[in-house]
Amino acid sequence: MTDTNTKKGPKHWIKSTLFFLLAALLLAYILVEAFAPSQTVRIFGFKPYVVLTQSMEPKINVDDVVIVKRPNTESLEVGDIITFSVDINNDGNDEVVTHYVYSLEYDSSMALTIKTHPHFENPDNITPDRWELSEDNLLGEHILTVPYIGLVIRFLQSPFGIAALAVNAAIVVGIIYLLKRDNPATSEKEK
Repeated sequence: MTDTNTKKGPKHWIKSTLFFLLAALLLAYILVEAFAPSQTVRIFGFKPYVVLTQSMEPKINVDDVVIVKRPNTESLEVGDIITFSVDINNDGNDEVVTHYVYSLEYDSSMALTIKTHPHFENPDNITPDRWELSEDNLLGEHILTVPYIGLVIRFLQSPFGIAALAVNAAIVVGIIYLLKRDNPATSEKEK
């Protein structure tokens, strides 16, 4: 009797290699997000952010996810959408905001100052935000909006979501264990 699992061809090797590469990349992304979230865009070239306010509606809605890329200040233009950190409430803590570029100004030392604004239906009513940003405030340039995915992300980050995920993972592991234990083909291979 020939065991088909002992003769694995190049197709199996390629699939296994791709799986482990993707798993390693995902693990690296999770670790960077967990321990150095401010470096994610620099290392991977992109980062998702969940939109929490209505300031960009209807263009970008609450619970949408914006995907940003590394910011390139040389190519920024008025009207581009950027994500940045700024202390909105003057409480000493920076919040992440996604708004349009209102103006870009360079001073005599070529330091860039960026003003932003939220979405306005009527272009005549556009008013800039009260803050001014430097290049250090920039987190990324908008490249994509994914609707409603933020609902799932926020649920999974909540204590209830984490508990639900852990319980479901334990159930899946238990089912796999029971299926393998009761499978006669698996039992014969182990002998």
